[in-house]
Amino acid sequence: MGDRICLTFTDGREISPTLYAHWKGMGLIEEAEAFWERYHDEIRDEPSNMMVNFISYLREGKIEDGGYYLYKSEDEASSPDDNGYWMLNTKTGCVWKH
Repeated sequence: MGDRICLTFTDGREISPTLYAHWKGMGLIEEAEAFWERYHDEIRDEPSNMMVNFISYLREGKIEDGGYYLYKSEDEASSPDDNGYWMLNTKTGCVWKH
């Protein structure tokens, strides 16, 4: 149950922690693309830095219990059976499912 998805940022060398969203589905990818388009010139493109800023953007300062989780890697993440694992390249904005 849910609309589960995982997202990880990469610059081609490093990766961020994996963000698991239980209820966001493909909307998470749409928001990540919009975030990258709006802010990629304003913040460093290091994957972990980009992820922290994306979470702040995503949450708009709101607290929510149980909707989002961070994992060290995809291997540790809960299974996003609904929508799978996605990557966003912090240098190019390219997004792909893997």
